[in-house]
Amino acid sequence: MARICYDPPGVPHTIEPICAIELPSGEDVAVLRRRFQGGEGPRVVLVAGVRGDTPEGTRILHAAGRHLLAVHERLQGTVDLFPCVNPLAAHLGARAWPGFDVDLDRRFPGRADGHAPDRVAHAIVEAIRGADQVVELRGAHPAFRQAAQARVHPAQAEAIERATACNARVLWRRDEATDGSLAEAVPSLISLEGGVGNRLTEGVGLELCDGVLNLLAVMGILPEDQLPFHWAAIQRPISVDDDGVIPVRAERGGLFLPLVGVWAEVEAGEVLGEVVEPVTGEVRESIVAPRGGRVLAQREQPVVYPGNLVARVVAP
Repeated sequence: MARICYDPPGVPHTIEPICAIELPSGEDVAVLRRRFQGGEGPRVVLVAGVRGDTPEGTRILHAAGRHLLAVHERLQGTVDLFPCVNPLAAHLGARAWPGFDVDLDRRFPGRADGHAPDRVAHAIVEAIRGADQVVELRGAHPAFRQAAQARVHPAQAEAIERATACNARVLWRRDEATDGSLAEAVPSLISLEGGVGNRLTEGVGLELCDGVLNLLAVMGILPEDQLPFHWAAIQRPISVDDDGVIPVRAERGGLFLPLVGVWAEVEAGEVLGEVVEPVTGEVRESIVAPRGGRVLAQREQPVVYPGNLVARVVAP
């Protein structure tokens, strides 16, 4: 594929396709890589838009890229941005790849001779090969609102240390990667996520953009004096393993009405919300915190059935 470059002479910034998706109309849709390069330092890859209903990551990489372009002369390494690797789903605001109805985050590492989602997954894995660190930017499930968090496999000590610099409120050492996910294909992956699915969330977007830039500074690519904030403003996360993230589920169906907000501090037994009968308003169930801690995630979509997840509490 031909290289596409939108740069004035001397600016170390390129945009090029890593693969193209052929549409039934005969047109091609390219999956693009935006590269900033300077000096002989490490290479960091930032990936967003694996699912089409998580636009927050794409916005974060847009903001980070704008800053990198402004300070490109001071970079000491390579930063690859993949702003939206599932453009067809993003166009519809849908999780699944249109036409095939498959989740791209279940197709890694992909196949060069497979259908379009598999070919894209394969091209991404090949394009990020050899990177010193890969970070995926994603959003919450569309039914949820959640605080900014970093997820890393507990066996990846170096990635865990780097994730502490990413301005997340929680560092979740998550032991199990879903089959076919990017996290399974790249064991050292740092996943940064938060906000609300299929929406932009101002606070979370700013937090994680600062986190991405701070990570580049910690890894020596972006000089500390070129950060748009003071390093001391970066928050240190609460660090927990799987046992420290407690799912809270409804036992009755109805409308879930939250009574506390995301990141609220709660005590064991405190009421997080109520499941009510939608016609009479009768309280069918009071949802209580199983342990003291903070509300990491909360259901935004109010209709629930027995067994539905309504919240997560992080308890260090």
